[in-house]
Amino acid sequence: MLDAICILSKDHQPTREYQAVQGEAKAQTIFSIYEFKLLPAEQIEQYRHSLFCPECLQVAYFRRASKDGKQACFGSRNHLEGCSELNTHKRNGPMALVEKTMLVEQDTEAQLIAEAVNPSSITENKAPVIESQQKAEVDEQQGFTIDFSVKRTVRRDASIQNKKAEEGSQAPISDKPQSATAVLEPLQKTEKTVTQRLSTLLKSLFKNSSLATSDVWVQTSEQHRWRAKNLFVHFSDAEQLEKVAPRMYWGSISYSDKQLLWLNVADNKNLSIPISHFKEELLARYGITQAEDLKGAKIIIFAKCLNNKQKSRQFLTLWDNDLQYLHLDLAIHSTSKQ
Repeated sequence: MLDAICILSKDHQPTREYQAVQGEAKAQTIFSIYEFKLLPAEQIEQYRHSLFCPECLQVAYFRRASKDGKQACFGSRNHLEGCSELNTHKRNGPMALVEKTMLVEQDTEAQLIAEAVNPSSITENKAPVIESQQKAEVDEQQGFTIDFSVKRTVRRDASIQNKKAEEGSQAPISDKPQSATAVLEPLQKTEKTVTQRLSTLLKSLFKNSSLATSDVWVQTSEQHRWRAKNLFVHFSDAEQLEKVAPRMYWGSISYSDKQLLWLNVADNKNLSIPISHFKEELLARYGITQAEDLKGAKIIIFAKCLNNKQKSRQFLTLWDNDLQYLHLDLAIHSTSKQ
């Protein structure tokens, strides 16, 4: 789970009953794991007892990063059937192992909180524990890398595959100017590389999580990284930047023209996305047959924002016209058409 809802009661006390505070919107915060794990230890201890799955609203938990390299994460043992977070939860491994890890981490956190309250209680034999914790906190601030090469799930025809994704992708660069002959180096992954898919990020952004305003580092290539708050831009805030720097734009599609050459976005009537250069590949990948299929769909796209000559309209041009830098969520249409 990338996100979790934290809800406190009116007296700011933790609660394990979502229904008890369901109407208290002001007491509800959606945290991304990258923000939550950097909170002060005492605040984490208070909030962790009031976490819920953002999809099915069942009780969730927080697990700190472990010394053996496991990353901090949210999770839940109580997902309802049909919850979109359920499959991710199952892939995280046997629950017995998770529960064992959580018991060890709870003891460690209790010790750290006690030491924060009473520094004099720290003895020499505890120094390695503190140093290890400090190192983990430094590592956590490195953020994550966007994995553009993940295969996409086709909505209607699972046999349709993207050749470019199979052959390997090249990561986009930041806002440094590039020549026409510039070569992008593939992103090299290591065992410690924390990656997130575009689909996961899009879902988090639409939940209004803290990711969009976070200072966490997001890496798009070996040499280029961005603060999340500078990288992710909602359609309503899109504008042409200096040196025409790219950004990760996101939002909803209002409608498409009948010829499926343009995507007009919601929340910004002067912003469009031209798709003619990769139209056939896009339609095949997502099983799109008519303009109606795109209405209301969610989209995230790594692109440049350009003005027309009159500066009356803006266009988002997909980076390198490569679909690995774009993700569509058409799930809202699939149910009604089956």
